[in-house]
Amino acid sequence: MPIKRLDQSVVNRIAAGEIIIQPANALKELLENSVDAGATSVDILVKDGGLKFLQITDNGSGINVDDMPLLCERFATSKLSSFEDLESLATYGFRGEALASISHIARLSVISKTKEFSLAYKAFYNAGMLATNKFKVDDESKTAPKPVAGKNGTQITVEDLFYNTPSRLRSMKSKSDELASILDVVGKYAVHTQGVGFTCKKFGESTPALATRPQAELKERLRTVYGVSVASDIIEFSKEGPSEYGLMKVSGAITGLNYNNKRRAVPVFFINNRSVSCEPLKRALVSLYQVFLPKGTYPFFYLSLEIKPQNVDVNIHPTKREVRFLYEEEIIEWITGLVHDTLSSHDTSRTFKQSTFKRGSDVDDVATQVKKYRQENKLVRVDASQPKLEAFVSNQNNEDDDEIEVEERREVHLDSIRELRQEVSENVYRPLTNVFNNLVYVGVVDGNRRLCCFQYDVKLFLCDYGAVLAEFFYQIGLLEFANYGRYELDPPISLQDLLAPLYETRSDLVAREDVVSAITGMSDMFLEYFALHIERGVLHSVPLLLTGAEPALAKLAHFVYRLGTKVDYQDEKKCLSQVLRQIALLYVPSPTDTNEGFEKLENIIFPAVRQRLVAPAKLMDHVVQIADLPGLYKVFERC
Repeated sequence: MPIKRLDQSVVNRIAAGEIIIQPANALKELLENSVDAGATSVDILVKDGGLKFLQITDNGSGINVDDMPLLCERFATSKLSSFEDLESLATYGFRGEALASISHIARLSVISKTKEFSLAYKAFYNAGMLATNKFKVDDESKTAPKPVAGKNGTQITVEDLFYNTPSRLRSMKSKSDELASILDVVGKYAVHTQGVGFTCKKFGESTPALATRPQAELKERLRTVYGVSVASDIIEFSKEGPSEYGLMKVSGAITGLNYNNKRRAVPVFFINNRSVSCEPLKRALVSLYQVFLPKGTYPFFYLSLEIKPQNVDVNIHPTKREVRFLYEEEIIEWITGLVHDTLSSHDTSRTFKQSTFKRGSDVDDVATQVKKYRQENKLVRVDASQPKLEAFVSNQNNEDDDEIEVEERREVHLDSIRELRQEVSENVYRPLTNVFNNLVYVGVVDGNRRLCCFQYDVKLFLCDYGAVLAEFFYQIGLLEFANYGRYELDPPISLQDLLAPLYETRSDLVAREDVVSAITGMSDMFLEYFALHIERGVLHSVPLLLTGAEPALAKLAHFVYRLGTKVDYQDEKKCLSQVLRQIALLYVPSPTDTNEGFEKLENIIFPAVRQRLVAPAKLMDHVVQIADLPGLYKVFERC
């Protein structure tokens, strides 16, 4: 076939697809424009993960009506006039491609007002050109910007993103995942950009998913975006860098030695105020922290580097996600040394917070202030971090237990396990995970239906703990894969004898010999990966997932039967996942009304859930809010 020149509309769509990969990329470009415009307030509204509707409103300098015809034209910009200007660039945007790209793959409208004008102007864009309010390109009289009422600043609305590129639209993740990516972008800029307040809200909801104050200090911004656990153990620093490498200043915040998260936190890097990924620096810092933190735990770090602009190439990636700079190895080595020295100084002075008594008059003053501002109907009277007395009594009863021999942890590098763990990470639902991570267990409501209550903040929830614990023990099994303890059966029991009661009451089961044969044929795998010891048709042990939580031995026969009939041993990933699910079901407590079972839920299992569960969205079907403190006050006028 002869070579043909592509139509310009095709070229523009291809270019737009390289720059705007997902809604979060579009938001990043718009957000940076708002900051460049000197905004102190940036409000973001999102619908369907930003694919259906994405709107950003700021109070910046606005866009002059005379500039609106060129606003969405490719390579039209107010921030760059020559290539040499890249060497002294101090703004986020510079190529004039962001709005142009968005207009080629979405329906874009703009309302903007500058302080020189009494009215705002509204314009619609299609494929880089002014359009009518139905996004059709027409003559100038029908597409010219129209005066409307408005405040100083700019509001940009992006609708139906990727409507004309269906293959890209189909490749998008779920709406919740896309929203999470948007919140990640907003969170990073909220942490870094002092003096600007950000809010991000889902369409139709009154409460923002994220909100920061423009006057907030760094620690408060970190607490708002990344949580109390990060902010409470943060070490802030700022230091001038070695001028011979062009590094003028390094500032930021890193977690100290009392913080260790079992989940990898995404680092926040800014170079010359630009959010970037820097894998070499990330690897160096993670490697450094391994000296200080327990194995399998990870830190959080936010770093802002100021490097001479002429030493930085910001134009190497379509989304501006990556940059290159001179003396990269030397700068990374210097920063690593700085972080090492900072951590070392804190390693010698780990302290516990201690209460101090105030003088009587001081106590009276504080009490007066508390009484003045406290709202009884919103007061949380329990502390999720405060252990209950029963837990201490339980520990005292067990203090004569034999010491547990700790074996060296095995590292297993199976692609199937890595993929299963990745699926758990990708399906996390942050709001529900936050609820579980901060719950205060109340008690069992109905042991036979496996229902319990717990409190979060001022809300009371009813929970199907059978479904929740099935997911929890699956995650424990996946996380500790090939590193389980053993729960020894005393005496061991033959598989034939164990299965016999099932066959006395059921006639529709798979032949017992076939079940036993399927299991014994995989006995080597069971022993190596799952601490499930089967020798000559006799079951000697099952895996121990959680210290103090015993498997439900009444379900052992069903567990063995399902291992022989419900597991696909021909597909590695399915096999491992299905075996883990069956082990998890073995650990889900049987319906019960005994106090012993309730005590284990309260003192052993739910404290572990609070620390380790990463909740997927599917658990929303098994947790329901049944009351809140303000509502109870309306009914009873007291609590």
